[in-house]
Amino acid sequence: MFPGRTLELRILQLYIWSINAKRSIDGCRMATVVRHGPYEVRLVEPILDPQGDTIPFWVELFDHKNAVTIDSCGGHDFEETAAGAAGLISQASLLHASSSGGQKAMSAFASLKPAGVRLPDSY
Repeated sequence: MFPGRTLELRILQLYIWSINAKRSIDGCRMATVVRHGPYEVRLVEPILDPQGDTIPFWVELFDHKNAVTIDSCGGHDFEETAAGAAGLISQASLLHASSSGGQKAMSAFASLKPAGVRLPDSY
């Protein structure tokens, strides 16, 4: 849906927008990158840990139907973050397309992580 640089620019726009957005109840700010039915890929402001190595850009795949984060990834720059977001967008599209076999599709992605994307020890 978003070719390379276009996705990077979208993430930059959303990041700038989220700086001025109101914080949610849990104190985070987020912005939607793309949504396929109940599956939303969104940029999330990571909770800063002054004693840890916080990844500056965090993207997650959220299932609104079950109110749960399915997958997430982070990056230190827009290119890295866009690569991870592209993988999550594909997952969202496939999960939405397979409405009757959603659980089967979800488990197929459980072990996949986009190449070159750094994941923290915990989130």
